[in-house]
Amino acid sequence: MKQFTLEEKNQVLENPFIHIHRKLDVLLNIGKLLMECGANTNRIIEEMLKAATFMGIPHDYLNIHISYTTIMVNLLHKERSITVFRKTPVHIPNMAMINAVSKLTWRAFERHYSLTTYERLIAKLDTTIPTYPNWIKGLACALGSAGLAYLYSGDIIAFIVTIICSSIGYFTRTLSGRLGLNEYVGIALGGFGAMISAYAFYSHVNNESLLYVLVCCTLFMIPGVPLINCVIDIINNHILSGMTRAIRTLLIVGSMTLGMAMALYFSPAPAFNFVDIKPHVISIEQVIGSFTAAAAFAVLFNAPVRLLVSIGIGGVLCVCIRNILSVELGFSTPGATFIGAAIMSIIFVKVSTWLKTSSTIIIVPSAIALMPGILYYRFLFDMLHINALNDASLILMIQNGVTGTFTTIAIAIGVAIPNVLAQKYLQKLKEQRMTELLATRHINDGQ
Repeated sequence: MKQFTLEEKNQVLENPFIHIHRKLDVLLNIGKLLMECGANTNRIIEEMLKAATFMGIPHDYLNIHISYTTIMVNLLHKERSITVFRKTPVHIPNMAMINAVSKLTWRAFERHYSLTTYERLIAKLDTTIPTYPNWIKGLACALGSAGLAYLYSGDIIAFIVTIICSSIGYFTRTLSGRLGLNEYVGIALGGFGAMISAYAFYSHVNNESLLYVLVCCTLFMIPGVPLINCVIDIINNHILSGMTRAIRTLLIVGSMTLGMAMALYFSPAPAFNFVDIKPHVISIEQVIGSFTAAAAFAVLFNAPVRLLVSIGIGGVLCVCIRNILSVELGFSTPGATFIGAAIMSIIFVKVSTWLKTSSTIIIVPSAIALMPGILYYRFLFDMLHINALNDASLILMIQNGVTGTFTTIAIAIGVAIPNVLAQKYLQKLKEQRMTELLATRHINDGQ
């Protein structure tokens, strides 16, 4: 391999057109990794522009277009134009990967990597970031759903039964994927497996608390990260990406609801869509349930092990604030949820500096405990049975849909509130840091 002198290495990173195709390939790799791992569009563009700065490409030369399944980059300067793109077919949330991409670029600035080194390390990320084994993810899904059942006032029996039923649903969906079935068919089968087992327990065990198993056993399939990202994208004017995420979320929830409806078609359960999930008192069970749900679902999003306790505490913080405002002060669900998410995200921006991680990695999983996924599938479940609804049920269906939508918007805005309030300030700090690090690039020249 050719060895570059220090002068040649610096020239490669300061002249935008030297090895331009390799540089654009690095930008596409970064965008692809982030999109497939659940980053919102603003975050993807920010990381790509940061990498472009490191590689000496002025931002005004670049036009970046992000859609849910394609990353496109155009470099335009005078009469020269180069356009490249890459498809992003797989979408699995991976917080560790998002964190690793950001850290690697900052490390490249600090250690003055050559283009070859930076290119090689970016390419290796896909195989070097560890992921949890499938059985641990299955257990985490079950614990997360059980935590929500406990949060909604279920007892310890409901907690244990929810673990069993959610595990059945998770591994049914996983087996469907390994058999090559369509993703949405697998989700429907997973919902069917979880619900039919939950109904079997409910029918044979005399315990009214098992209604919460029917309500919560499929909640692990609610796509919380895409749901939050779709709202963040839309409010930041990335309409195409945001709407595509929203449609995918609707397809997932709809498939899950269809599977549940199939399970209950011949043996209809009591109207579990009337089960009260709103808090009426503040209790220790809510703390345990919210901690378990946030930390367990963070495993599903591949958050690093060292951050799971912090994420669980974040879930407790935002849920407790929401419940206090709802129970003691009579706030609406969306209003209380917004304040809970906003306070948690503001606090965790500072906490992230102590933990030496990106704030997104701990804020988004923490907010998952607030997700109104149960309202969405109640809404869709009633839609499937709309011909059998009376006036009261029809009104409740509309209330579930409207409350779920506004609550999701409240979570997304609350999560994004630090950037909304201090976007220019935070961007200025990042640009200042990059300028300072670039200024040290020649500090050892001639030595």
